Amino acid sequence: PQILPFSQRLIDAHDDLKSNYVIYKGLVEEFLVSIYKTVEQYLCFNDDLRKLSSNDRSIILRSAADNLCCMSGAFIMQHCHLYDLDAYLKVINEKFGKSPMNIHFWARKFVDPDIVLVKLSLSLFAFSENTCCYYSNTSDNLTNPIDILEIQNKYVEVTWKYLLYKYGYYNAMKRFLNIALWLASMNILAVHAQSLPVHVHNVNSIIEQTELTLILDDVDQIIEINQ
Repeated sequence: PQILPFSQRLIDAHDDLKSNYVIYKGLVEEFLVSIYKTVEQYLCFNDDLRKLSSNDRSIILRSAADNLCCMSGAFIMQHCHLYDLDAYLKVINEKFGKSPMNIHFWARKFVDPDIVLVKLSLSLFAFSENTCCYYSNTSDNLTNPIDILEIQNKYVEVTWKYLLYKYGYYNAMKRFLNIALWLASMNILAVHAQSLPVHVHNVNSIIEQTELTLILDDVDQIIEINQ
């Protein structure tokens, strides 16, 4: 699913459907589903995730799903100006409560308008295992933490080189600091989101489906090697 077309539908239908809240609420639900589904697709096709050991992959997958859902939602809301839609905010407040939206409003100032930089930030945050401790049924001890560190370093290096190339040293420093602040704010949102049953259920569904997909891919690869 493509998130941008769904967000555009919300914008186009906002004024027309203000008087029909039920229909507009349905559009918002479709938009939210598109975010979770897009995160699932990203994780299923992420080569860095595939290369990890099964234990480390399971740990990182849990934090990655949570982190990416929060971060991608925050980006698309800012990028598509969904904060300006009263009906949209009403649906979100009813579904998740006002506290998450307060964090969104506070953190929106850290969202960089550079889409390439946002994509790099998403990849970096996907491999930040800082929220995995909130899953009581999962060990938080990585088997090969150096593998995670190498992936993180790779994205940091690519991000820094991109910033230097496009913006020069001074502005690169400012934007890199802004990324760090955005990641920190998204970590606050991700931790808070653990108390939201609807979000936790959707994240768990992403984790289960992604784990199944990756396991089946591992089996197919083993079969091909042994043929």
